Amino acid sequence: MAGPSGRLIAIGDVHGCVHALDAVLEAILPRRADTLVFLGDLVDQGRDTRDVIERVMALPASCNVVLIEGNHEEMMLAARESESALRYWEVVGGYATINSYRYAGKLSDIPPEHWRLIESCQPYYETDEFIFTHAGYLPDLPMAEQPEHQLRWALLDPADARPHYSGKRVFVGHTEQRNSEVLDLGFICDLDTACYKHGWLSAMDARTGQLWQASRFGMLRDPNEAPHRGKVPVAVEVAAE
Repeated sequence: MAGPSGRLIAIGDVHGCVHALDAVLEAILPRRADTLVFLGDLVDQGRDTRDVIERVMALPASCNVVLIEGNHEEMMLAARESESALRYWEVVGGYATINSYRYAGKLSDIPPEHWRLIESCQPYYETDEFIFTHAGYLPDLPMAEQPEHQLRWALLDPADARPHYSGKRVFVGHTEQRNSEVLDLGFICDLDTACYKHGWLSAMDARTGQLWQASRFGMLRDPNEAPHRGKVPVAVEVAAE
């Protein structure tokens, strides 16, 4: 379970925003020893899911890549199983994904290699220091025993959040921060900062706290404008239940 030797960088929900992803990757300049952990929801909502997947497919040539399955990947995969699942997925963001391949297209317009990338996503990634998953966790269970719904669908409520019993810092996405700022409670950090709407695509070095952010138009945010200034926050002390 030992972590990688290079930088370990978590990237929040991309949601089809390829210009934001390009800007963040250009700022990070990933190296061979680095590991980029995508926290899920590469697809849907934004207009360029096809190009996002192409970018991610090319990344292993320059760094290590870990893909976490988000609820939107789950819905995309389920859309192949039934007409009702397809219609539901289309309404909650799938239309944008299909249209990125061909306007008013079909699932068959998505190439097999793109399906394989989505299928390769894993429910979580755990190192000796950190846990990465899409949505959340039950604090008293090992990650291997977490319910799928908790990992991909549970919303993060700061009032109810508790540290994982392992003591490891957790990085998640999924719960959109409407103020477009990273939510950092010390023991858990939410990097879904509403890129496809009015916010940012956020990426953070898990060890140093360095933060990179870009808008869906590909404009990098000045680090001095963000609450995080490249420092690891002090952990929040939570009273025992």
